[in-house]
Amino acid sequence: MIKHRYAHEIDPNGGSAAAVLARMVEPGQRVLELGTGPGTVTRILHDKGCKVTGVEMDPDTLATCAPFCERTLQANLEDPLWWQPLDGERFEVIICADVLEHLRDPRPLLEKLPVFLMDGGCVLMSLPNASHLTIVASLLGGRFPYQKNGLLDNTHLKFYGRIDIDVLLRECGFLWQHWHTVQVDPAQAELKQYWNDLEESDQEFLKARCADGMVYQHVVRAFPTSATGHLNKLQKDLMELEQSHRAEVSSMNEKFETIRNNWLAEKDVLAHANEDELKALKEGFRSEIEALEGLSRLALQEREEAFNAQLNSLLEIEKNTHLNLDWTTDQLNNHKQSIQELLAEIQALKTSTSWRITEPLRTLLRKISG
Repeated sequence: MIKHRYAHEIDPNGGSAAAVLARMVEPGQRVLELGTGPGTVTRILHDKGCKVTGVEMDPDTLATCAPFCERTLQANLEDPLWWQPLDGERFEVIICADVLEHLRDPRPLLEKLPVFLMDGGCVLMSLPNASHLTIVASLLGGRFPYQKNGLLDNTHLKFYGRIDIDVLLRECGFLWQHWHTVQVDPAQAELKQYWNDLEESDQEFLKARCADGMVYQHVVRAFPTSATGHLNKLQKDLMELEQSHRAEVSSMNEKFETIRNNWLAEKDVLAHANEDELKALKEGFRSEIEALEGLSRLALQEREEAFNAQLNSLLEIEKNTHLNLDWTTDQLNNHKQSIQELLAEIQALKTSTSWRITEPLRTLLRKISG
């Protein structure tokens, strides 16, 4: 195995961007991984039973990934024709893990990706955050110090903040659906010396004022902005809302059960107290339980109302999208019928007697015009 500047082991259950990306892929899915590098993500996907097609420019690096890929392709992603060997293929997921920042212009690549997605397919990407506090601190010190790796990797050609990524996706025909951030304390990052050189008061000021100052990497799931892509995004939003709601309800139930169990335990202890003490304590516990029950019901009701409002909004958007799709389909059918009628008229004209009679005249006119 060759040594690679980006080669490192990661915990599949950890908080790194590579681990988060890999967990966003379902087991057994067909994946196109662009820029595999030494195969950090590829190996995890292979262990999940995914069928990975790996694309990488360096042949030696690609060779290290080959055992974990169904297929490999050596290609430069900045070559306008890099995709030709994959023409006609479709994937459930396309991954760009720390890739776009290495391209002079990632737009041609992103604009091409929808044709390789199956219905319901998505693009997963991770990018370093240009507004991390250590970069801000280095700029305040008059430096922009490129490194061998990390936020200011000396092979990075582009730098993005959250809004820049959102704009890039929209310009290239994508709409983000899920946004995750990997956060690193500036005192622990590779540029920490510039952060540590600041006065504590300046550090506190920057923490309060810098958007995404703690964010080291952005991890994004995006769908094409087609009608189908919008529906897929809404369905994913709805699924995540339902999962969040179930988790909240489960958490509330666990808290209530803990309170109940504590009360039962205290009740056993109080059984040995004298009658007057027992009566007073029972009253106190009864009031506390009633208050907690009221708070639990109120919190649960508020969360259910918020969830139902979001659910109704998503269902209304989905309904409108379906109506737009139906209208577009009707318009397309009408245009097809009009074209068929015009073709029939043209054919009838070409087979008519007048058309044959005027053929010598049209030939003469063409010669004169020529």
